[in-house]
Amino acid sequence: MNILLLSMPDFLPFVMQWDIKAPNLGMVSVASNLSSGHNVYVGDLCTRRNKVSEAVRDAVERYKPGLVGLSSMTFQYNTAKKIARLIKGMNKDIKLALGGYHATLMSPELKTEEDNKLFDFSGEDGQLFDFMVRGEGEATFRELADALDGGTDFDSILGLSYKVNGDWHHNRRRPTLDVKTIKLPDRSKRIWKNYGYLHYVTDTVETSRGCTFTCNFCSMQHMYGTSFRTYEISRVMEDIENCKRAGANILFFVDDNITLNPRRLLEICKTIVREGHNDMYYLAQVSCKGIASVPELSQAMKDAGFLMVFLGIENISKRNLNQLNKGDILEDSRKAIKYLHNAKVLVIGGMILGNPEDTYQDIKDNFDFFRDQEVDVYFDQVLTPYPKTGIREELLKTGLVANPHDFTKYNGFWTNVRTKHLSREELAFLRWKFHRDYFTLAEPTSLYRKVMGPGYYYRLYKILSKKADVWWSTEREVFKKDMEKYRKVNEYL
Repeated sequence: MNILLLSMPDFLPFVMQWDIKAPNLGMVSVASNLSSGHNVYVGDLCTRRNKVSEAVRDAVERYKPGLVGLSSMTFQYNTAKKIARLIKGMNKDIKLALGGYHATLMSPELKTEEDNKLFDFSGEDGQLFDFMVRGEGEATFRELADALDGGTDFDSILGLSYKVNGDWHHNRRRPTLDVKTIKLPDRSKRIWKNYGYLHYVTDTVETSRGCTFTCNFCSMQHMYGTSFRTYEISRVMEDIENCKRAGANILFFVDDNITLNPRRLLEICKTIVREGHNDMYYLAQVSCKGIASVPELSQAMKDAGFLMVFLGIENISKRNLNQLNKGDILEDSRKAIKYLHNAKVLVIGGMILGNPEDTYQDIKDNFDFFRDQEVDVYFDQVLTPYPKTGIREELLKTGLVANPHDFTKYNGFWTNVRTKHLSREELAFLRWKFHRDYFTLAEPTSLYRKVMGPGYYYRLYKILSKKADVWWSTEREVFKKDMEKYRKVNEYL
């Protein structure tokens, strides 16, 4: 059977000007773990953002799939529906399976007609998808493909949801996979190749899955539970080598928490150097506690080729950190920034704003901290009440969720909450204003200027030209124009 796997084109409007095209790792992992006898093709629609409809039509006509798998996070689900509708319009006999976070989080809700309406699986939309793959997809999707090819039933496939007489039936959840059974991703199955940023070619790898933290703003535990499973380091090196052969020179480690075991990351970095893979750049998302707990780790990361890291500083308020179930990590944040900067590793600081008690001064205090600590790049997000998270339940009870069911805006950029002191509109404006006032590469950190070199001057031009717009308009007017521009970013098909 011919199988087509498609990932969504939607991305964060906040980084639209960077135009980063990073491939979906999950799809090539699912592709490599199918049984022999299937012809599988993987399409990352992030490489076709300007012509999504044409790309989908061309792929369906060229590869004639009997089964199409769509991977979607919650904020991407609206686009997934449009693509599903397009494919069914071309050939209603093609079977469609929805996987990823949205299917995993939402499928248990499909019990009543009201639930179907709430989560957009009813009526016309409910007829779009034939299956939902919940949790990790490698084994479930393989068994689904084999069942369709062999004409067998679906009731024994763990993690699968399917229709019986028009109603959804949910098989038992599949336990998390033994990572030793997961084959290396097969990147040769990609049908489009132009991944990258500027003149760099990007790819994605993972060294582990899951996280044992219980942050109440994160929905990851619904995908992996609270497990933490690690690949053998030899497998990680083999995967890096595969990426290099495919032409990549920047790799994103997409682990959920690669610093959950910082000593293991230290060993990975040493192995990268030992095996000569430090001839490319690496990026990863790391925790303050993980970096702070092993002082020599930052230099080892630099030696391995880490150019920058996303550091989860989150917030400087002890009250807010407790609300987020993060604990008091402020001193760890200071240490982590210091260790990374001493090793000449750039810090992308993650900040979460819009906590229930936040005032104007609370938001300003966070930006002041970032400036005082010389954080190199600001990644300030608004608290997002993701489905099934503890913080969502708390915010709903206190009436602080502004758009409880408009999941198209649930990506960390759009403001879907208010605080007890700030309206949703004022919170959105303040986040925008402080970001412009504080994160200006017209006055970059000295480390940013030194590390980025010529790239700094390009960004300087972009930032200065952006700042000039307030010379002939008010801040509020520019804010409205920016939001309208960002609103259209993910309007595909």
